[in-house]
Amino acid sequence: MLYNITISGKWMDGREFLSTCSQDNLDAPTRMLLFSDGSLTVLLNASLLSSVRLQRLRQEEVSLGQDMADYIEAEAGQRVIDRDVWLMNGDKRVVYANSILPTSLMRDDIYNEIARGETPIGTLLSEQSILTRRDRLQIGRIRSLAICRELGLPDDTVLWARRYRLHTEGGFKGAILEVFSPKIFEGSHGKGKDQGLT
Repeated sequence: MLYNITISGKWMDGREFLSTCSQDNLDAPTRMLLFSDGSLTVLLNASLLSSVRLQRLRQEEVSLGQDMADYIEAEAGQRVIDRDVWLMNGDKRVVYANSILPTSLMRDDIYNEIARGETPIGTLLSEQSILTRRDRLQIGRIRSLAICRELGLPDDTVLWARRYRLHTEGGFKGAILEVFSPKIFEGSHGKGKDQGLT
């Protein structure tokens, strides 16, 4: 992972997150974006009413470590694509994402597209009509000095993030972490305190 991230509090499962939402008055569009098990790029396109593009920061093939292997239930030591990107809305950064994608069960055409690094994973899988499932969703507030500075935010801003496993037909599994810019949640459905960002 390119940026250092520290969890503020703890990662929450779905039930804990919904309980927190009722306490924090988190609005419905924000809850849906964080809690959805669908493609983030599709949701962002609908929310922002414009297409989202990918800005690749780093991508390399590395050996899968034991902790991540346990998380995605894969064999440690196998080759994975470790990728860091920003999802962009025009020239604005809206989501930072880190993906761990084992290559062993990946179709050649998917591998080639991911290696090219020009298309968000959700968009790529959708365009290829590949069925996906997400599980082990956890949502939390994180702190990251580097991400805040990339977003032009005060250093102590607390950001919403989520992480989950991605499964595709054919047995391919991966892990994805997404950190959301608070600017996604601004505008028509409020900002600041109600979003848990301060």
